[in-house]
Amino acid sequence: MSRTLYRKLAFRAVIALAILLSVLVLAFAVEQKRTQSEMGAILSAYLSDELLHNAHDWGSGRGVQMVVQREAQSPGNWRWRWILLLDRRSWFPVSSRTSRFSFFLTNMFSTDVQVDLHLPSDVPSVFVSRKELERTEPNDFQTRFPNNLGYIAVSHVGLTLSKSEAIFYIDHFCGLCGGGGYVLMRKVDGHWRVADQHSTWVS
Repeated sequence: MSRTLYRKLAFRAVIALAILLSVLVLAFAVEQKRTQSEMGAILSAYLSDELLHNAHDWGSGRGVQMVVQREAQSPGNWRWRWILLLDRRSWFPVSSRTSRFSFFLTNMFSTDVQVDLHLPSDVPSVFVSRKELERTEPNDFQTRFPNNLGYIAVSHVGLTLSKSEAIFYIDHFCGLCGGGGYVLMRKVDGHWRVADQHSTWVS
């Protein structure tokens, strides 16, 4: 193969990759904007249900402070965000392909979670950066957030076009205990309900 031909092929490959990346970045931005308006309602419904019905993990729900990691969470290693597309635990058999693909798109790049949580009135929430959570000593964390039950880290949500089905990932870190997994939710009579969950780890 001549150098001239090689350079032409290399140039075309670079152009093709640049176009593909531009398309993905645009799709990511559009999809995050589309799903953002519903994300607060989805997470609020899920966390409120957990507080009220899973007392063994969250306590009675009274006097609890919800500490949330500001940066969106991704299962496994943060450097390998692309495996989301291959992780079969996120492929709920009864879920829509649209919500699965939307979930992949909205989590393609690392961004902050910017939502308003509407939890039970006696459960305030606070968003804290991942760096701050990682460098904070256990006693310091307890001093800053005396009513915490650990902290949670959530991904962005994937939605169907009708915004009636959602997929997201959540981790709950609570010292010596915790767990994480994918969640499938559906909107029924105007309210978001958990339809299925796939655990990825438990401690």
